[in-house]
Amino acid sequence: MRPADVALAYDAIAAAYDEEVRGDEWVRQVLWQHFKRAFQPGQRVLDVACGTGTDAVFLAQQGIRVMGIDTSSKMIAQLRTKVTDHRLGGRVDSQVMDFSQLASLPPGSFDGIISSFAGLSTSPDLTPFATDAARLLRPGGCMVLHLLGRFSLWEWLGLVAHRKWRAASALGRQTERGFTIGGQPVRHYLFDPDVTYRRFFAQSFWRRRAYGVGCLRPPGTVRRIPPPLVAGLGYLDRRVASHHPFVNWGRFYVMELWRKDDLDAGVPGERR
Repeated sequence: MRPADVALAYDAIAAAYDEEVRGDEWVRQVLWQHFKRAFQPGQRVLDVACGTGTDAVFLAQQGIRVMGIDTSSKMIAQLRTKVTDHRLGGRVDSQVMDFSQLASLPPGSFDGIISSFAGLSTSPDLTPFATDAARLLRPGGCMVLHLLGRFSLWEWLGLVAHRKWRAASALGRQTERGFTIGGQPVRHYLFDPDVTYRRFFAQSFWRRRAYGVGCLRPPGTVRRIPPPLVAGLGYLDRRVASHHPFVNWGRFYVMELWRKDDLDAGVPGERR
């Protein structure tokens, strides 16, 4: 999908974006705990498709220097407002840039790279991104990606409950889906974690871990489940999320990747 079309869609929702995703704050908490383990104060991290900068601000508050890029100028404007409000001007840089333009950045610029909430899922081919990411990471660099899953248990249950048998049967086999964002159709491309790693990242990265997010815990849009049960499902979610088949049952999944030439020096990982 063209970056200009994606930018147009997200420009339209930038002002309301944080409120629209408030029901997924628990997903942020999962990601933030991962970021705190993966990155250290004083490091420099690139936030790709950073949106309104929620993750960038969090990282900066941990003492990490961040550069946030997004193809939407209005999303970047929201980030810059947050940086000013939180007095983080010395820790966060930002630029209107699509991730297809990363070749313009100098090599070895970052200790880490993140991308959350399916910012990369608008591309059908992440091979160029993987090449750029490996070039941009310094020795010992880590990348944490949060991508849209192909199958969601809770979406499947909803389809079955409404007797939409054909849609329920097709879920998980689709390689792309269209979502309306800001009144614009935005195409998202879907791969399971193993396919994503093998097809795009295996040449340059070791995969240390992958896990589903929301494989058992319901999304915020499911409101009829009592909070204690939601909490219990969330607990189980965290325990089983990296195991098959649960890794493929979440609305999202996360991969932690390390540059291959760094892992050859002895960083432990899942080598596939």
